[in-house]
Amino acid sequence: MSETSPFSCRLVPQSEGSGRVSQAPRSFIASCVALVTLVACSPFEPANDHPMRPPEEYRAWFEKTQACSGLSGDFDRIRWFVVDGDEFDCPSGKCVGRWNNNHTIFISRAYTENEMVVRHEMLHDLIGHPGHPDPPFGSPCPLTWATWHGDDTSAVGLAGRVGAVRWPNID
Repeated sequence: MSETSPFSCRLVPQSEGSGRVSQAPRSFIASCVALVTLVACSPFEPANDHPMRPPEEYRAWFEKTQACSGLSGDFDRIRWFVVDGDEFDCPSGKCVGRWNNNHTIFISRAYTENEMVVRHEMLHDLIGHPGHPDPPFGSPCPLTWATWHGDDTSAVGLAGRVGAVRWPNID
């Protein structure tokens, strides 16, 4: 590469005794950081998703999730999508729910009325990151398959059978 290229990796002073370091490395590093950030922060979008107007019940569930977590958020900033089918492909395998850090929540059609799945994704929005730290997941908000004790049996696989059932992923 020529010394004038914006992608030069020259890390030595431009001339003896000048004390100046080439600006090119900083430009190159900034370009790389911007590219990595753009790729790493690209939100997940499953196939066969459709915008969804959240049912009014979701607002009550959001209030319950704020109460158990002690966190507050803005329900109206969340963008909701329903994904056709019982589950969808996501980075962790097959999922029935998924939260993105741009305040987007995807729920599979089979689980749109499942309080635990929907509130699980709401809790991600409130804490602002993926993962399932306990607290608040588990205790004080029992919003995982292992900790849920609600009476919601509205979705596939949730019929009070905790034993040998393989629970789908909720990210």
